[in-house]
Amino acid sequence: MESVGLYTDAMVYDILHGPGTAEDVDVLESLVGRHAPGAPGVWLEPACGSGRYLRLAAKRGRSVIGFDLESGMIDYARARAERAGVADRSVYFVGDMRSFGGAIEHDSVGLAFNLINTVRHLETDEDVLAHLGQVSRVLAPDGVYVVGISLTVYGLEPPSEDVWEGARGRCRVTQVIQYLPPTGTDGDRMEQVYSHLTIERPSGEEHRPSHYGLRAYDLDQWRSLLDRSSLRVVGVADGAGEACEPTAPGYSLWVLGRR
Repeated sequence: MESVGLYTDAMVYDILHGPGTAEDVDVLESLVGRHAPGAPGVWLEPACGSGRYLRLAAKRGRSVIGFDLESGMIDYARARAERAGVADRSVYFVGDMRSFGGAIEHDSVGLAFNLINTVRHLETDEDVLAHLGQVSRVLAPDGVYVVGISLTVYGLEPPSEDVWEGARGRCRVTQVIQYLPPTGTDGDRMEQVYSHLTIERPSGEEHRPSHYGLRAYDLDQWRSLLDRSSLRVVGVADGAGEACEPTAPGYSLWVLGRR
């Protein structure tokens, strides 16, 4: 399969993921209020993409920092921050999730967040531990890191499909995603993700297929990894921000703090 991918076009990415942005920021605000009410008003998003969450957080008065490996995403995020009138409260830079800490003042971040399985793009335990160590360096003593992750039960999850849709002006974007879960046998921990984008504009319709992998964790693997990290579990919430017990398979928001 040709791998064009969503990340080749920051505007298309921003359009597709725009719906639900305000609701997700509302949830983050509620988690900060519950777990880190006195933390600095600085928000950090590793692998921030187009900066949609941070742009809204800056409009609500936060100082925001975002970084991403893709320079095109960072260029777009900076331009949109300027257009939204929040450039003075926004810092964006090209950076790696495993080694970004030197670019941010230590102990300065009140909330860091990484939603919708982005952390699963890191392919080894060592990569995730390095990332969590970097977050720990920049997080304020009373700050928190919110990680949204779907956990698995190997051998029990069937293939599944999601459809995402977004529109802006005369451009409509639809993404159909198929997930093939790993078996867990012989070290197979990579979920295979097949994406098909349809972009409809007045000039015509474009199709972009792509494929990538996401590293899988069952509940024990995820807890064990966190136990080895420089962060501790402060709480767990569902997608609406309500406290819950984590389940697998299932998606939860893990609220982490410094040890």
